[in-house]
Amino acid sequence: MARSEYMRSFYLPPEPLRLGYFLTNYYPDILVTSPDEYKEFVRKNSLHGGADVVLEVAGGTDTFRLAWECARPNAIVTIVALYDQAQPLPLPEMYGKNLTFKTGGVDGCDCDEILRLIAEGKIDTTPLITHRFSLSEIEEAYRIFENRLDGVIKVAITGRG
Repeated sequence: MARSEYMRSFYLPPEPLRLGYFLTNYYPDILVTSPDEYKEFVRKNSLHGGADVVLEVAGGTDTFRLAWECARPNAIVTIVALYDQAQPLPLPEMYGKNLTFKTGGVDGCDCDEILRLIAEGKIDTTPLITHRFSLSEIEEAYRIFENRLDGVIKVAITGRG
């Protein structure tokens, strides 16, 4: 899709190592800011005083609140993240925003097509795989992934070894 002056992407990296990854592999023109300036930065750099669409993928302590606060009125907020605790839905603070929330886990109904597109080289997932382990090393792979060590994004497990 061609980008226009009206189409902007904002990214708040959960870890600094991931910023370089996204700038290099996907979005060299993405707008980046720090967490303490994020809400105001999005408002100033959006046509309607906030984001039209928000994808919340971090699942951190304050990321749900940040997601809906950065959304403009009538925006769509998609929650991809998984949280350790229930998230409050402060309706009095949200009044007037008329937000649409989309939530849910992975929908497996398109897995066959996604795997076919990967096999055909139409979707390149290799930049996402930062670590590889054999099945015999799966405990170490989980330890690194769960604790977000060594700049891990995704781990590939092979049946060898």
